[in-house]
Amino acid sequence: MNELYQFKKLLAKRGITEPEQVAIELLRIHLTREFCAEHHIKDPHQRYAWMQEETGERLGFFQGEPTWFEELYRLGEHLDLVSAMNQLFRHDRSGVMVCKPPLANYLLERIMSPHLDNVLVAEAHKLLPDLIDWCQVCLDKSFVFTAPEKWQVELLRFLFRNEPSVTVIRLSIYHPLDFEQDFDAIIAIPAFGVKMDVDSDRYFTRESEGIALQNLLDFLSSQGEMHAVVPSRFTFSGAGFQKLREWILRHAFLSRIAKLPQGLLNSSGIRPYLLTFSGQAVEEVEIVKLELEQESLAVAEMKQVAPQLVKQREDWRFEVLYEQLALERLEAALGSYRLEKLADLGELFRGKSITKQQVKEGSIHVLNISNIADGEIEWTGLDTIDEPIRKVRRYELKAGDVVITCRGTVIKVGIVRELPFYTIASANLIVIRMAQSQIESEYVKIFLESPTGLKSVRTFQRGSKVMNIHPDDLGELEIPVPALEKQHQLIKKYRQEQKLFLEAKERWQKMRQTIYDQFT
Repeated sequence: MNELYQFKKLLAKRGITEPEQVAIELLRIHLTREFCAEHHIKDPHQRYAWMQEETGERLGFFQGEPTWFEELYRLGEHLDLVSAMNQLFRHDRSGVMVCKPPLANYLLERIMSPHLDNVLVAEAHKLLPDLIDWCQVCLDKSFVFTAPEKWQVELLRFLFRNEPSVTVIRLSIYHPLDFEQDFDAIIAIPAFGVKMDVDSDRYFTRESEGIALQNLLDFLSSQGEMHAVVPSRFTFSGAGFQKLREWILRHAFLSRIAKLPQGLLNSSGIRPYLLTFSGQAVEEVEIVKLELEQESLAVAEMKQVAPQLVKQREDWRFEVLYEQLALERLEAALGSYRLEKLADLGELFRGKSITKQQVKEGSIHVLNISNIADGEIEWTGLDTIDEPIRKVRRYELKAGDVVITCRGTVIKVGIVRELPFYTIASANLIVIRMAQSQIESEYVKIFLESPTGLKSVRTFQRGSKVMNIHPDDLGELEIPVPALEKQHQLIKKYRQEQKLFLEAKERWQKMRQTIYDQFT
């Protein structure tokens, strides 16, 4: 868009460079052009006079002389306003236009139901330019668009000036709202993580997304649906967010938790969630994972859980709810096993923090992540330290201990079958020591390294990429506990198949080396 480049270049000469400032001046040009076309005004001085009189209040006073405005006018009058706005805010992170087409189109599909008559789109400017299609597709609906800034309201009113079904209101969704009606559909992409100065007696959290949802849900009709895009922490953070989730479940019905792919919002690189609330009771809550397929959002995974299960939980974590279903399926497959928390089955503790300077010739061996491979501990190559045993006794390993990585990028699980020498665990490992006679350590190890067990462990991961799991958190993990006889059967079968695998692996490695030797 060479014209837009020239328009921006001319504004930059007067120090006007921010996308919002450029957008305001471009909107000013288009407001002026439309008025002059309607009133057949061609004289530059008359045009300038009308512009100052009519747009000063709406967009702010124009800081320039008539000749400069005329130069801007000539550059901007032929620019397509929507395309130019899209170009201006394509990489902008200020939150003006954040929603990319796949998400906008998906939200459009959510409001297509015939029973959804009146639709509220909060901070509607965020869905431009795709929002324009909504009115053309949904001819049977009335829309209320909101925006917090005066110029954003003027932009929306100008773009939808020929749409009688659209009402544009200036308001902030982060302050108490006073609509005269409830809405059958509410769409919201609130700001993420902005701390607001609000009444702590009224709101459960100071975070912008929490305040917005609390305000908007009050205006959801009994037959309506609300769709809100939120950061993942909305689903699991404690304190105010936990109280807000409890409040939401008392005032509305959570009907869907959808995990969205990354890259759908200009203003954020995180993988957000799309929460759907219903004004009426639902029989099931859908747990959905959405992925991009040819520029459209498609369901990659979907499960249903009972609403009561969601109410019983302190969080709405996607992975945990999926894992709950997996555990239920596992329990059904293996029999009626009770679920027990690891903390109720034994003791969990983290190993000792060892610095590079402490690693030296000594009698105390240190087990680390690198010493665990294929579910077994490799006792050769352990680091050693020279410390009095009394100082490290709390970290010592015993036969039967299960060890699992709690830091790093890969989850490894091992079991201490023997102790060839005195060994302690490093701080990168959590030690699980069974205290009950009704649970076998090896059964726990087998469960934790299973796909279901690994998913369960990941739900307690504090880091987004680099793992950081606390022993107290891992202690909350529930595992199915069958009778001892069943545990012994599973362990025996596991060992038999593991032995066959290791023997086959050894034969393959020898044969591979024999073949390689042919080339030397």
